[in-house]
Amino acid sequence: MNLTIRPIQGEFCAEVIGADLARPMDDATFTEIERAWTRHSILVFRDVRMSPAQHMAFTRRFGPLHIMEPLQYNLAGHPEIFIVSNVEEGGRALGMKRAGWGWHSDGEDKEIPNAGSFLHALELPPEGGDTLFADMYGAFEGLDAGTRKTIMGRRACFSRVRLHHVHYPHLPALTEDDKRKRPDVWHPMTRRHPKSGWTALYVGRWACEVEGMPDADGAAMIQYLQEFAVRPEFIYRHRWRPGDAVLWDNRCAQHCATPFDDQKYRRHMHRTTIEGEVPLMATSPALRSSSLATH
Repeated sequence: MNLTIRPIQGEFCAEVIGADLARPMDDATFTEIERAWTRHSILVFRDVRMSPAQHMAFTRRFGPLHIMEPLQYNLAGHPEIFIVSNVEEGGRALGMKRAGWGWHSDGEDKEIPNAGSFLHALELPPEGGDTLFADMYGAFEGLDAGTRKTIMGRRACFSRVRLHHVHYPHLPALTEDDKRKRPDVWHPMTRRHPKSGWTALYVGRWACEVEGMPDADGAAMIQYLQEFAVRPEFIYRHRWRPGDAVLWDNRCAQHCATPFDDQKYRRHMHRTTIEGEVPLMATSPALRSSSLATH
């Protein structure tokens, strides 16, 4: 395949042109895509026509696939595909409705967060339903030196138990078994990417406490960082077209689904999710801009 990687928002996001994900892909082509994904946290593919099996096969080349829970929202026969949808058939929801509302990175509240996610648009509303992405390399670099120094080497607590009712008021409360499965976890606030080596700010909506800070000070710091990270200068808005597929890196980007009239319009998408690794602590800043300037 003859690929073109076209940046569409600085270094944060790029479009991959010339990749046919419905055909077997040679190693050289895949390596080029993988290299582009290390440099650009968000990759956009247009006019994608791929079966669930092809969707899984391509994503699996980046790493083992994660099976999402609750299992009821996974595609029958293909549990590695999570359905994001407001569509119902026979009174049964085909997928999770209103998934991803609120800024986050996938799996940030787990001991081993997800490395990446690959979302394929099958059916879209005529208006609304965009997805916003926040550049966490850019956010880290944009912080003042004092704040960077304060958070460097610190961890934050990410808690599903404490915040589930805040972010998912429309879903059932966690059961005691759910709570045992999702204990609080502590992750670096300054995260080193295992491939690029660059430092990303890592504070999403499940963060609630900062290691070594009084509760009030930690909560104030988290709120400041959450708000800072989603300033307009760090945001890419993806306006979906039918057949779009977007691959994002949860280690250095956050995302947020935007509302649409889900009582009137249908939105149906398939997502694969890549297993991750224990987050790495960055103990000294490694800025994307500085690294690219030397190449």
